[in-house]
Amino acid sequence: MLPIPAAGRLVAVHGQDAARAVPGITALEISIRPGGDVRPLPEGDRYLGFLFARGPSPAQVEHALRSAHSHLDIEIDLD
Repeated sequence: MLPIPAAGRLVAVHGQDAARAVPGITALEISIRPGGDVRPLPEGDRYLGFLFARGPSPAQVEHALRSAHSHLDIEIDLD
């Protein structure tokens, strides 16, 4: 799950190609379109999107998810 870092309007999610290229990452889905209103939980009702990974151990899956997430730059026009 990709949390929403701040309330506002989503401008873009940069770094998606780099995140998808991380070994072990099987998919990245952004579920809010640019221009959509975003609110972090608990005020909001959804996540920005989802990262999926596979690996031979839970530690390697966690490492892939954290590494991929670090490539994402979420641009939000703040309220």
